[in-house]
Amino acid sequence: MARPPKETDSRELVSFDYRAPGDTVPAWGRELIEAQLAIDAEDAAQAGQLGFMARAMVIATMPHKDPKLQTFFRKNGNFSLRMTAGAGGGIPYGIYPRLLMSWVTTEAVRRRDRTIVIDESMGWFIKNVLGVSASTGGRAGSLTRITEQMKRLFGAMITAEYELDTKRYSLQNVVLADSLQLDKREMSQLWNTKGPKTIQGAKPATKPENAHALWTPQRAEDAGKWFSHIELSQRFFDEIIERPVPIDLRAYTALRKSPLAMDVYTWLTFRNSYATRKTRAIQWESLQWQMGSGYAFTDQGTRDFKKAFLKALQAAHVVYPQANFEVADKGLVLLPSATSVKQKRVKANQQALF
Repeated sequence: MARPPKETDSRELVSFDYRAPGDTVPAWGRELIEAQLAIDAEDAAQAGQLGFMARAMVIATMPHKDPKLQTFFRKNGNFSLRMTAGAGGGIPYGIYPRLLMSWVTTEAVRRRDRTIVIDESMGWFIKNVLGVSASTGGRAGSLTRITEQMKRLFGAMITAEYELDTKRYSLQNVVLADSLQLDKREMSQLWNTKGPKTIQGAKPATKPENAHALWTPQRAEDAGKWFSHIELSQRFFDEIIERPVPIDLRAYTALRKSPLAMDVYTWLTFRNSYATRKTRAIQWESLQWQMGSGYAFTDQGTRDFKKAFLKALQAAHVVYPQANFEVADKGLVLLPSATSVKQKRVKANQQALF
């Protein structure tokens, strides 16, 4: 039985040589190599794996661990991102909000509609979108965490500002979704308090009162009449379809062991979409401010961040080997590189992405 992906901090990743014999490469490394081989064999659009990520969540990222705050702030040069907790009761963090955000952005771009439709069940969504084929109930279970992160993400409010002398970009207090359907019926069908069980085979069970499903499931007698959905707010919808960041979903999901590695990958391909020359060293302190990591803003905290960042960078580079960079004492130097997905093919699918 497959297990849910283990969410971890990048400092727990171990370095490896991806050219080494297979039996010496850790399991997570083999998964990255397999993803990279698939990407080499067929580009994202041809494979049906062309995805998108909200630009504001790439320039500055969500936290990796629970900040236990009602407001979370990140800054990247002239760009700042502020997330305020809403009805979900906290700030979204970790791998699931990132996977959810990429899925929502991809669907919005593909469908050009702010009503995002799921024509399958909650169980299908968790397995096929979030990559969790087994779930446990209880406070620490994967189904519990997924539901909590859904509520946090789509209940959050964001303020994103980017200021230069020549232009100003601003999203003030934008709610991500206008409406969510929280239906307890399907969660009861998925919930299992006795331990791991395949989602499709989960039977109804007693569940805690605070457990909710995000999606309203489609009943058998209503098949073909209506579908599960989430309605994005108009302002957030306009933002994510205007200039989304193209990504290869195979690369992104292969990195789901580490939120920092996911962030590094999306940031690299975004920067490489417009970089035309070698950059100055982007200081470690600046990268620390930009990424959603929870390291202290002290000399030691920055050294710890640098160590974790380099491990995450190595993982991202396995699935995105076109990225060219140099590691300097003061920071990271980016060199002109191809994007993770072919720009010509991307533009054929969606204009004005860069």
